[in-house]
Amino acid sequence: MFITTEPCQYCGSRQVEAPWTLCRDCRRVYAKTLHRLRRDMMLLQQVSRHAYKLGEPGAGGKPQGGAAPAPINLHAQDMLDQIEDGLQDMWNETGVESRPRWQTLLRDSPRRLPDLCRASRSGHWLTWLIHTCERIEPLVDRRPRTRRIIGVCPECGREVMAAKGESLLLCKCGNPINVAELRERTAEAVNRYHKTLTPTGCSEWLRDDYGLDVPAMTVKNWLRRGKLPSAKPIADDGYYEFDIRETVAMAMSVSKRQ
Repeated sequence: MFITTEPCQYCGSRQVEAPWTLCRDCRRVYAKTLHRLRRDMMLLQQVSRHAYKLGEPGAGGKPQGGAAPAPINLHAQDMLDQIEDGLQDMWNETGVESRPRWQTLLRDSPRRLPDLCRASRSGHWLTWLIHTCERIEPLVDRRPRTRRIIGVCPECGREVMAAKGESLLLCKCGNPINVAELRERTAEAVNRYHKTLTPTGCSEWLRDDYGLDVPAMTVKNWLRRGKLPSAKPIADDGYYEFDIRETVAMAMSVSKRQ
């Protein structure tokens, strides 16, 4: 008996058995994205009703003339309607013939998740969900956050910045980015340019790999005097993380003076 497998429709890197069309990891992403969308849609609904504002009006809140404000935020309401249409189309592919409101669809999403992950275009709809969350975020979340560079986009090479707690991002090129995976890949790449050694081990490494005779006491003096600013202690047992380029350059400058 042969088991039919096909590539995951979203990541394409794993094989999945029928009737699934998404791998296990992508199914988890699907569930998290639906949960995030439900929260953001509720916030967007409040924005559409002017239940709260993300910024103060201009001129210190003084009236500035012109037409009276609309009773609802038309842009937010249009976005709600567009997303609701998309959710209804997505649910129709699982056999749901009716077109209920988005509140009902997202409330029932945990129960419908297996059907959504078996749909013929599940990869397309997962990408659409991630794009949708990115569209909503500027309207419902403008809290100041500390965003740091976590790596570069694997598709276009742009620097990617993320704040603490963010799990999914959308690059300017349109590529969805898993923040945790990108952080892990970046950490692995950085580790290739560092070595974790004791001062004695660093001395031996410089001698064996580069032919530079630097005593261990000299390396300790470099660390004590701040000659290796990138070196960081990583444990209480005397190990440091040495920047390869910085350490070799320092050792070469010392060897030239000898």
